[in-house]
Amino acid sequence: MCGSNREAASLELDERLALLRAARESPGLVLAGTGLESTRGTVALSRRAADLGADALLVLTPHFYASRMSPAALRRHYETVAEQAPVPVLLYSVPVFTGLPIPPELTVELARHPGIAGIKDSSGDLAAISRVAAGTPDGFWVASGSAPTFYPALCAGARAGVLALACCAPRAVVCLLRAFERGDHGEALRLHRLIGGLADAVSRRFGIAGLKAAMDLAGLQGGAVRAPLLPVDEAARRELRELLSELTAGIG
Repeated sequence: MCGSNREAASLELDERLALLRAARESPGLVLAGTGLESTRGTVALSRRAADLGADALLVLTPHFYASRMSPAALRRHYETVAEQAPVPVLLYSVPVFTGLPIPPELTVELARHPGIAGIKDSSGDLAAISRVAAGTPDGFWVASGSAPTFYPALCAGARAGVLALACCAPRAVVCLLRAFERGDHGEALRLHRLIGGLADAVSRRFGIAGLKAAMDLAGLQGGAVRAPLLPVDEAARRELRELLSELTAGIG
């Protein structure tokens, strides 16, 4: 929670904390987004999140001064946060928003830190995911953040997914993961192809507004986007409705 698809960049601090309190009232793992532009601010928010019951922290790369975010700067940032956070840290690489991927070599180095438990890689870069999976310990969680490349990422060594698509079509994502885990690659590939249209629509073409509309159409609660983002138009909603129907029919 408090990641890119929940518009964390547009939330005030009190809103982030209110979301954490609400999430903690429900069962399940709470992965809280706490990455801010300064190391000091990230540490402070991470501690608050842990106090409110977060099980782990998703720490986005600082990126406003992207040209100065060298591997050395990122290493110091993440190690400082991990040393001072009371719960495990997951690195968060989402270059479509930040313009700053975490280099695989740096991820492999940071995986040695006892407070860093994994990475959510939303780049869709299968070569990078493969290198990280091959170079990190078995206990280090490599999670894909890209639904359109989820199945290939699993084949490349990812162990899980934190996906926009799961917000509006959770059953499809679980079915794909379960097929992969039991070695049924034919079914996993079928599901990969089946989810492709909707995954692309809510991840790239229509963005966060499309994801929220798809959640509403699926009988969930997506809600409105916050300005300056604009809602999708009626044509997009019709397309999303058709994609959801096709996906539901294909899963059975």
